[in-house]
Amino acid sequence: MSDIHLDPERLRQFRPFAGLDAHQLLLLKSRVELLRVPKGSMLFELGDIDSNEYFLLDGEFELHSEDGKVHRVDQDHSSAKRQLGSLRPRQYTAVATRLCEVVVLDADILDELQQDSAESSSGEEGYGVSEVASMEEMESQELLSGFHSALQRNQFVLPSLPEVALKVRHLLENENSNAELIAAAVNADPSIAAKLIRAANSPIYHGTTTCDSTKNAIVRLGLDTTRQLVVSFAIKDLFSSRSPQLHKYMLKAWRHSVEVAAISFVIARMVKAKSISAEEAMLAGLVHEIGVIAILGYMDSQGDIDRTPEQLDQVIDNLRGEVGEMILRRWKFPQEIVVVARSVSEWQRKHPLKVDICDIVQIAKLHSIIRNKQPLPVHRIDQVPAFHKLPLGDLTPELTIRILDEAREQIAAIKQVLSG
Repeated sequence: MSDIHLDPERLRQFRPFAGLDAHQLLLLKSRVELLRVPKGSMLFELGDIDSNEYFLLDGEFELHSEDGKVHRVDQDHSSAKRQLGSLRPRQYTAVATRLCEVVVLDADILDELQQDSAESSSGEEGYGVSEVASMEEMESQELLSGFHSALQRNQFVLPSLPEVALKVRHLLENENSNAELIAAAVNADPSIAAKLIRAANSPIYHGTTTCDSTKNAIVRLGLDTTRQLVVSFAIKDLFSSRSPQLHKYMLKAWRHSVEVAAISFVIARMVKAKSISAEEAMLAGLVHEIGVIAILGYMDSQGDIDRTPEQLDQVIDNLRGEVGEMILRRWKFPQEIVVVARSVSEWQRKHPLKVDICDIVQIAKLHSIIRNKQPLPVHRIDQVPAFHKLPLGDLTPELTIRILDEAREQIAAIKQVLSG
């Protein structure tokens, strides 16, 4: 144990402990280890499998991913409200950029405390507003713990990327592949083949002649665009459920994802960032809600679907980021798109890059909310850091709305391609 002084109330700043009472916080303090991590020291390493959970009290860490990208998290960052690098094996190497204070807790103890809190609170009445919010947070944490436990015991399986998308991806990784081989794989799913031909003949990719075969469509679109479109078309079938209530919710999520994907496509073309293709931004927009599939599927498997729409929204809002990240990592999606699923709703997200895909999808998501006359999660779009990352000159919220309004035909065409 370290001799660092810790006021138990400081633990309440972390989301998993927000609903604990004073007695539970004291108990928690007695079971944590407190570390001072010197500048330049490593907290954990990429690929590690361990049972510790780390919470950043003070300082800053650099999280180095396998693809060489670096993310910084300090004690004020939204990511520091939960444990650092919670996935196993570890997806990052964490290095202190200055002297840090870290709370270390065994994952089993965390699960035990949350379970005890949920049981002891179940019979209490007369909650105030703050207690209700804490209970909702605790309920989400309990659901997430059960979700992780069910995955580990093989009692619930994350959705798989559809077979045709996997085949096309594998073929494109083979340097000997050609349009004819890829067309044969796509033709195994007539619905996706028809959508690919329709896309090639749409105003978005129009040519001088009409494409009448999958092979010709692939030649016109190019291999990278073909891959992104095939994955996009294949994902639609995952947004379904035998439960009428959940199917309705999934259909709503799919329609929202399609609109965000279409707007992301248009914004990416406006931005013209060399490292971001419009199709990649479109795919990122399409999967930014992918966590909804697994969350609702798990709730259905547990018989836990008797909730109001508001309660469902609360559960999904709390869990979609982490669960979406799990799915996209399982599908071996690029890190840039994984970040979108995890962080798209972190409106004050900051990063060192000029612009990334998550910036584009965030602004697309906000414009979708505006287009549908829904309440914005921020006061103004230009209060979101991502807005100022877009290299579009002297941009104003009114100008972006006008630009996208003028592009409504293009947005409609992309939505038709994705939904057709």
